[in-house]
Amino acid sequence: MTQDPAKNKLPEFDALRAVSIILLLILHSEVFSRQFGSVVLEPVGNYVGGFLLGSFYFMAGYFADASFRRRERGIFAFFKSKMVRIYPPYLLAVILFVLILEYSMRRRDWAVYLLNLQFIFSPVFTKQLLTLWYVSVLMAFYVIFAFVFVKTLSSVKLFLSALFIFGLAYLINRLTGLIDGRFLEYLFIFTVGIYFSRNEKVFEWFFSIHFVFSFIFAALGFFLFWFVQARGYDFYSWQYFLAVDIYILSWALLWLRIFRAGISGWKIWGPISGASYFAYLYHRPIWEIAAGFQWGILSRDVVWVRLLPGSIIVLVVCYYSQKAYDALIRRLNLSS
Repeated sequence: MTQDPAKNKLPEFDALRAVSIILLLILHSEVFSRQFGSVVLEPVGNYVGGFLLGSFYFMAGYFADASFRRRERGIFAFFKSKMVRIYPPYLLAVILFVLILEYSMRRRDWAVYLLNLQFIFSPVFTKQLLTLWYVSVLMAFYVIFAFVFVKTLSSVKLFLSALFIFGLAYLINRLTGLIDGRFLEYLFIFTVGIYFSRNEKVFEWFFSIHFVFSFIFAALGFFLFWFVQARGYDFYSWQYFLAVDIYILSWALLWLRIFRAGISGWKIWGPISGASYFAYLYHRPIWEIAAGFQWGILSRDVVWVRLLPGSIIVLVVCYYSQKAYDALIRRLNLSS
């Protein structure tokens, strides 16, 4: 979602990023909380949320490694690039959540959010801001990538390192309540993204096998995720983490394959993908402003205001805002 616009893009990733942000807007509009006759959509939200967020972290891992290796930058340059692209827009989002959405925060909450450390302290020890937790977990993954994964060149060491970090974070969480559980949920997805970046032959092999096998893998992932939910496995159980990660990976790869087959060439994916990070950060404040206007029959239920005019406004505003911010970064010579 924070892919460097200066690098060559892979169209199937643009399409996946675009679809993921569209799904996020649908999910956060709360349309799945509505019942249409006898059809209850609420359970669908778990599948949509897991897939879209997992896709973002998978792509983050893939492009972090690809960008780092291609440019042969040092760790300082890597963090400079990520901080410039991620932190100022994130900080503005925190301010907008307080001013527009009227979130109240104590001094301790402000310290945690300004330092982007909510993945450690939220939601047990500090107030949680909806949506913005993603950025904190993402930056934590980038820190791990820069100081650990960059040095683990073999695939075995890569996953052993991820397993060690997972085990340590899990132990801290269980003993103290620190570390957001979603850090644990998406760590291996981020790691798999790095693995595929380093092993292009394995990645391409997946796209070369018969589509039926890709579909079967996705069906298996869906079944496992359904099974752990139906059986009531605890979120922190190994069964849940394994099932959700297989589900995310299988469906991300399936959609990448579908997009590569042709529809990734649609021009609509590029602008939506380009707006994705800002849309993620600012859709709730923009929706709040949009809800203050009259939209005829849609205004009877704020869900439809968010979903229809609201989401279109979000994508348009965030697309041009992202382009303006990218231009500012280039003008200040901060895009290296």
